[in-house]
Amino acid sequence: MSASVADLSRPADELAPLLLGAVVGDGTVAVRLTEVEAYLGAEDPASHAFAGPTPRARVMFGPPAHLYVYLSYGIHRIGNIVCGTDGQASAVLLRAGEVVAGLEEALRRRTRPGAAPPARQGLA
Repeated sequence: MSASVADLSRPADELAPLLLGAVVGDGTVAVRLTEVEAYLGAEDPASHAFAGPTPRARVMFGPPAHLYVYLSYGIHRIGNIVCGTDGQASAVLLRAGEVVAGLEEALRRRTRPGAAPPARQGLA
């Protein structure tokens, strides 16, 4: 399956299965999404939106098709696609992916100063 921009108006629990296996890219690097997770907003205690709109999570309450990115544990940048109805928080976490095009460029980007994970030295 795959998702279109129009599908982003669906709630996260409907959109997540459509995104699984979808290929996203920037024209140079393309990634197949291999793991996603739905966050259902105010009724989902695991969601950043559970406490209501905060400065950090307010984008989740806006219109769909925005990217909600935050720093997790001071180490990892986490990306979520905002979806659903404007004003009702809903997002799909992009947890994992496989590079399917542009591997050399993806590796080059990881070696730029500030782009590599802090624990990269342990990845041998």
